[in-house]
Amino acid sequence: MSLSLFKVKQTYFDKLFKSNAPDVNSSSLTSSTNANKKIPKVLLLDNITTSIISLSYTQSQLLSNDVILIELIENHKQLSTMKHLDCIVYINPNTTSIKHLLEELKSPHFRNYQVFFNNVAGKNDIEQLAVADEYEAVDRVMEIFQDYYILNDELYLNNSLSMAHSVNPVLEQAKSVTSLLLALKKSPVIKFESNSIDLKKLSSELLYIINSNSNNNLFDDLNQRSDTPPVLLLLDRKNDPITPLLTPWTYQSMIHEFLAIDKNVVTLPDNQVILSQQDDSFYNESMYLNYGDLTNKFQKYVEQYKTETKQSSIDNLKSQNLAELKKTLTKFPEYKKISVNILTHLNLISGIDEQISKQQLWDIGELQQTIICDLDNQSDIKNKLTQVLENKAISTVNKIKLVLLYSYKFHNPTDLSLFISKLENEIFTSPLPTPTQLELMKKFTTLFKSHDVSFGSNQDSHDQHHNRQGLSNLFTNKKVNINNLFNRNNSNHSGSENVYLSYTPRLNQILSSLIKPETAPSQGLNLHSNLSTLYPEVVKQQYGSDTSTDTVQDLIIYFQGGVTYEELRLVHEFNERGNKKYNIIIGSDEMLNSSQWLTKMYQMISKSHKNDEALDGDNFGMSSQDRQAQLREIL
Repeated sequence: MSLSLFKVKQTYFDKLFKSNAPDVNSSSLTSSTNANKKIPKVLLLDNITTSIISLSYTQSQLLSNDVILIELIENHKQLSTMKHLDCIVYINPNTTSIKHLLEELKSPHFRNYQVFFNNVAGKNDIEQLAVADEYEAVDRVMEIFQDYYILNDELYLNNSLSMAHSVNPVLEQAKSVTSLLLALKKSPVIKFESNSIDLKKLSSELLYIINSNSNNNLFDDLNQRSDTPPVLLLLDRKNDPITPLLTPWTYQSMIHEFLAIDKNVVTLPDNQVILSQQDDSFYNESMYLNYGDLTNKFQKYVEQYKTETKQSSIDNLKSQNLAELKKTLTKFPEYKKISVNILTHLNLISGIDEQISKQQLWDIGELQQTIICDLDNQSDIKNKLTQVLENKAISTVNKIKLVLLYSYKFHNPTDLSLFISKLENEIFTSPLPTPTQLELMKKFTTLFKSHDVSFGSNQDSHDQHHNRQGLSNLFTNKKVNINNLFNRNNSNHSGSENVYLSYTPRLNQILSSLIKPETAPSQGLNLHSNLSTLYPEVVKQQYGSDTSTDTVQDLIIYFQGGVTYEELRLVHEFNERGNKKYNIIIGSDEMLNSSQWLTKMYQMISKSHKNDEALDGDNFGMSSQDRQAQLREIL
């Protein structure tokens, strides 16, 4: 069974809005008397499920299923009484939302209620619900496990709102991940990076939740069709601080780097763009393409549109018979949709190109890859970096990123002092770096000790790219030829394959060691050996006490501290190569670009002045009280 998040989304849509959906994992209070009737519905949400619904389902989808009104349960006292409407309640089972629901049921505004919780509800909550339902208005109660955001078919995000308002964010994080496991019907072995205190806390919470659900049997028999246990892999962003710093060169990653994607929405100066892998075929086919392939594909897309619409010109329409005319006219709505889509991607690609030119990223990006991938000797790299630092046209932030990469790679305090002196010179730098930025450069290698020395391996041989032509009418300001930059056979880089895609994230080595142990990297540390393993009781009962994870079929990755779209691309490529032999999905608590990652690191440095204990490399500025919080006992 594939780990398809889109399939999960569709399944839960059917449960929520299809009246004849099967009652799985539900406890009915009374039988529904209106199961097959088309009755207008009200959708009652809380602030947590509102964002989940808006990300997962379109307004037209809701309207087609008779949802004519959406309200917040927090505003239940201001609702109008509409007894002719049914109500779908979809809320998170937190204390506040449960309280509002109980108050609504004591004075109901609608004819009847179908109550859905997006995570596991407590026994006490169900009992309170039954007591409050004095008018017997509740038709059914169901738990559907959707306490997370589905961004792509292989990408999810934890519910940030739950964690933001919680006194115990680690517990809320664990609940969100647990919700995903239940949705995918997986009881996994838990693997986590043993050098991370954050992951020790999270893994112990997850183990406790899985083992303590024996009363409701939620995790029993979830792996019946699996020969090997699924694996939940917990990774810490701090073990790879490099990937988010590098300028990416594939479409989806570049959109997030230069324009920012917030839950699949990009805000442009004139409008908002919704990026949909399901509804936008061009985006679906292009999201993982490098910049050279992207411009070539977009050019072909435009030419195809011109060719097809040329047939619908006035002169051609006059020469057509009635049957041909009717066929042509029926295509007009499709042409309009394609035209809007072309304009959308034209704006996105133009915005990316503008930032590349403005920030001089053809040169900066090449130097980034050269530093971290050892594409030149240290002396030459130092000279190139010095020239960049003396160029006032280069932004301060891009200079800082280069210095961080160099210090991480070469650990040379003398060079670092020289670079900082250049940055503090107003002749070369504007604006001058802030005290926090200077502190980050000085403490970067201490804050993020290198756990692996094999950064910067070249891309695998499966990444074959060919010569691509750029859009001459779009990219007129470029000083270099895209056709050459993304050509793997380009001899201008001293034999190096595609300099802009030389780097592969550390995740590549971890996945290779898990999925293909015989081909694991020989350089550096054995990343597989750095992973600790926890076995839930249900896994031990099904697979035995000597459970082995040498062969992984289903792998769920969770990145503590943020994940990048480049790491999503890597997961996608693994799935493509695996040919359904294994399935991988990836998620995190945040999608990172370089600006967001720098901001997180600035916050770490700022907090370190208030609490020196925050700099031991194990927590993002956690207080000593947080760090001394008692972990659940791992049995």
